[in-house]
Parts: sequence; structure tokens; C-alpha cells
Amino acid sequence: MKILSGLANGQVLQRLGSRGANARVEGTSAESGAVFATISQAGRVLKGWKKRAVGKAARGKFSMELKGVPAGGPYHLQLEIGKDRVEIASFFVGDVWVLAGQSNMEGVGDISGAARSHPLIRALSMRREWRLASDPLHITAESPDVCHHGGAPCTPEEAERRRRESVKGTGVGVFFGREMLKRSGVPQGLLCTAHGGTSMEQWSPERKRLGGESLYASMLESVRLTGQPVSGVLWYQGESDANEQVAPLYTGRMQKLVAATRRDFDHTKLPWIIVQLGRFFNVNPSATWWNNIQEQQRILPNKIKYLETVPAIDLPMDDHIHIGAEGFVDLGERMARAADLLVYGNRKEKRPPRLRRIRHYASSRKTGPAVNGIEVIYDDVVGPLKSSGEPDGFMLVNAAGMGVPLIYKTTLQGNSIRLDVQALIPKDARLSYGHGFVPHCNITDGRGFPLPVFGPCDIGGDQAAGFLPYVTEWKVSEIVATTETLDKVPCPDVDQLNPVVKKYGEQGFDFGMDGFINERPAWQHKGGHAYFQAKLHLDESMKLLVLMGYDGPFKLWLDGKPFFTDIKGVNPCIPDKSRKVVELNRGSHDLRVGMDLNSGQAWGFFLRFRRKDVSPAKLRAGNFVKPTYSV
Repeated sequence: MKILSGLANGQVLQRLGSRGANARVEGTSAESGAVFATISQAGRVLKGWKKRAVGKAARGKFSMELKGVPAGGPYHLQLEIGKDRVEIASFFVGDVWVLAGQSNMEGVGDISGAARSHPLIRALSMRREWRLASDPLHITAESPDVCHHGGAPCTPEEAERRRRESVKGTGVGVFFGREMLKRSGVPQGLLCTAHGGTSMEQWSPERKRLGGESLYASMLESVRLTGQPVSGVLWYQGESDANEQVAPLYTGRMQKLVAATRRDFDHTKLPWIIVQLGRFFNVNPSATWWNNIQEQQRILPNKIKYLETVPAIDLPMDDHIHIGAEGFVDLGERMARAADLLVYGNRKEKRPPRLRRIRHYASSRKTGPAVNGIEVIYDDVVGPLKSSGEPDGFMLVNAAGMGVPLIYKTTLQGNSIRLDVQALIPKDARLSYGHGFVPHCNITDGRGFPLPVFGPCDIGGDQAAGFLPYVTEWKVSEIVATTETLDKVPCPDVDQLNPVVKKYGEQGFDFGMDGFINERPAWQHKGGHAYFQAKLHLDESMKLLVLMGYDGPFKLWLDGKPFFTDIKGVNPCIPDKSRKVVELNRGSHDLRVGMDLNSGQAWGFFLRFRRKDVSPAKLRAGNFVKPTYSV
């Protein structure tokens, strides 16, 4: 008698709430008839599990199902068909987690700081064998899938040698497992699927058809092999996508990846717990795209349900880009807190601190000049905000993405922060927390949860209140060959330039950002101008703030007249970077945009509005007349 699938020695089965776990087991047997199962723990048979009839055997095969096995273990299983018997020496029932992403999930911390193993924390190795979970968890060379090594897998003996001799390999997995075991009291299973240096493209679900050449398909096979559902996915990735070419695609790719796992794992609410990128000690002076990935990861829970992001910006490192063993202790706890709330529904836990609002403030002093500054308010702060030493981490950022060191004092007040600025805040300035590759960020709440990296973000009122949808449907001209600068170009007749009507964002978020008018595929490596036309319809007279973002020379005509011009526009494209107020009468108004392709370096623009003649209360409530758009 032999078990072929459904249960392996040392496996953790996924519990289904209080109903315990189910497992469909198949195998071969020389006998025919009923299959009987006996489950025991420490030599004592579990109640109701002495020779329970669980299936049938015929024609050399058997099929059976264990139902309602309670959380716990290790359990011993004996199956009987007549005189034929087979045993599983030990298995467990608890919670199972997928570990996926790149090197900071694979684990590259010093092995000297590895977490202590625990008999109730098990791992499905890259070879897809259940074993005691201990670092290094990921030995990519032992995987049967070519995507993890590019050739043939190493031998089991070589894999064990690497485990013994590795000086690197500590990750978050075992630390997370220990924390979850403490919180839940049930065994924990870790499915090892991460691989260092991998990109979102390599993890794309569209590569599933490639089988063992695909990271996504390899992950699916590990889950499929267990025959079980999972509690959630732990994800740490993004370093490989922090560049100009693919960073704008990150949010859209994450949406597709999460949706695909929920479909392929047959779990429409499959929880995802992701880590926001930490620090990177890099000689590159510009961290624009690194910060861009961090910002996308921060707001990803607003775009994907049942997903939480935990920060890692304050964690100690063991090299220039990898979190160290000491840092993984804290990261494991943070991810466990998020899982406790997201997966277990523990309402005693709160989400990590979340940015609520950034706004200007000015206060007068009886003895001295007025203080000009910024107030930053957070939600889900447990206990007052605190810092080790002088609070640090905030930076004003100009339109070119450069830090402007004007903040001279940071004051923590409960769940809010006051930033005193030495001069009038520049009109084009935005605010960041954690700007650059290696910021010093030392503000946490009472739990030790750090503030997430954000920005650069607008400084104003409520970050959501009153902002109207982006204009996303346009008539788009062909590319016009010209060397003339946009400031000298008259209002174009778009209808004479072979226009086509395009609605941007129909396939999701263009380059991971709502409202981005993306023409990168058509403009790459080309020069000249392109023109756009749309209509703005007002049911009453309005005073509007016109908000524009662009990554090349840009010009906006309103009702045929020049309204705004910036011939110095360059990458990156920052929404709402530029703004100008206009008062318009009731009726329809013509919008025309011109962009210089900037020798193929421009990608596109943003355009939206905000009413300036409506009270803050009405803006927050959305109780006001809004413009509409058409072509």
C-alpha cells in the first residue's frame, strides 16, 4: 500500500476555521474494499478516529478523504485496507503560508542570527519535501524547476551541504512562523517559493503556460502538491522593478498577480501581506524610481482588497540591500500583526499607521514671527507617535525630485506631526517621508510600527477631498514633425491631424497610476509634437483649480487661448505637479493639450480639476456639482 498524493510525512494541513482540516488522499493497494483510518497523537487515538471508514479501494487503487481533523499535531496516521497498511509518521493541522518574492523574502541575512527552529513550524522546501523549518529556507538549486537554477537541480546531498555551510540565509519566514504560532497556538507551514533578483515580469501569471520555466507556475505547483488551501501569501519584492522602464507598471502588475492567485488558488479573498521596500545603499544619486515603488506599495491596499503593506524602512541591514537577521525579528512580528487582523480578524490589532492628511498651517507667536509649516496626520496609530532621538525622516521635494532641506523642526503630537519650515514653502514643493535610498526614519507608534515611506505628496487639505476624476478620454493626433518649441505653437486644429479617440486606463491602471495619459509605446525613440482635445462641461459657473502633471514640455489651451505652458517639463510624470486657477461660465469649454515628445523621452500627462468655490465640508462629503467630460 502506498500514498501517492494528498498527504506527506511532516506536512501541515490547512485548517478551515473550527472545522479542522480536510485532505483527499490517493494511492495504490493490492487489496480492495473499505479504507479505514486511525489518527493518534502521542500514542493516544483521537476521539472518533479509531478505524474510521474514509474511502474505498478497487483495481489496485484507493481514494479516501480525511474530514474535520482538528488543529494540532504531530499526528500519526495509519490506513488499512484488509491486511494492507501504510503509515504517515507525523502530520499537522494549522495554517499554511506562501513565501514569495525576491531576495529579502528568500533570506540573505547572516545565518548567525537565524531564528530557532520549532517542531510545530514546518516548511515545504524548494525540492517540495516537508521538513523542519530552519534557515536557510530557500535552496533554489534543489528545485525541480529550471526557473530557479537554469539547469538541472543539485543532488539532495549537495542541498544539505549548502544548508550546513551557508553563512547567509536568514529570512523572515521562521520568525513569522514563531510569532504566528504564539498568537494562534496552531502549527505553521511555510511554502518556499521565493527567488532573489527576480522581477514582476518573471512572476507574471501570463508565463504560467511555461511550466517549470515560470516562477508563477512553480509557485502554483508547490501549492497544488499540498492539495490544500493556504492562509495567505507573504510577499517581499520590488527592488528589481525600481527603474524607469518598469516601475510605472508595478501597480497594474501586482493587481494582475493577486487576482491570478485568487483565481488559481480558488480563494477570492486570499490575503496578501506585502513589505514596503526598505533602504538601499547605492551610489546612484537619484532614488526617484525606488521611492516610486515604495509609494505604490503604500497605497496598494487602497487598490486591492484583503492586502496589507507593512513598512521596513527602519530595519537594520546585513549588506547594502538586504535586511539583516536582527531586522527580520521585527519584520516577522509586523507581518504577523497584519496577518492576525487580516486573516484571523483579531480586532485587538490595528492596521499599520496610515497617512490621512497633509496640510499647510501657519501660527502666530506673541514673541516672534509666525511659524510657517506643515501638519501630517495619521490613522491607526497605537499610542502616541515617538522617536529614538530627534524625530527625522521628512523632506520637502521640488518638481525635479530633489530634496529641499527647509524643515528645521519636527514635533510629534499624538497621531499628528508638525513640521516647522524656515521659509515660505515653495509652490512646487511636495512632501516625502523616507526620501532617497538611505533616509533616516525613526518615528514609530507605541507598538514599534514605523511610519511608512510616502510621497512625494501634495501639501494641502484632505488628500482625497474634492479632487475630480482625471480626464481620460481624448482625441489624439498623429505625431507632428516640428522643431518649433511649444510656447510658440498656436492652438492646434486637432481634427486636421488625423486624430483617433482613445480612452486611457480601460485595461486597468496605466503604468500603475490612475488617469495617466500614456503614449510611451507610440512615442518611444521619436521626436515632434502630439496634440489632444477634449470637452469640459459645466452645469453651473465654477472656480476651478486645474491640476497638471507631465514628463515633457507641455502646453494647455483653454477655449482656444493659451492657459498654461511649461517647456522645461521632464521625467518623472508627477500627478498635480503644476496648478493654476480659472473661473469658467456655465456651458461647454474646449481643452487642448500639446506635448513635445522630447526625443522620445516623454511618456504622457495627467489632467484633473478641483473646485475652489465649494466649502471644505461639501468637498469632503462630495456634495457639489461636478464637471463632466467628453470628446
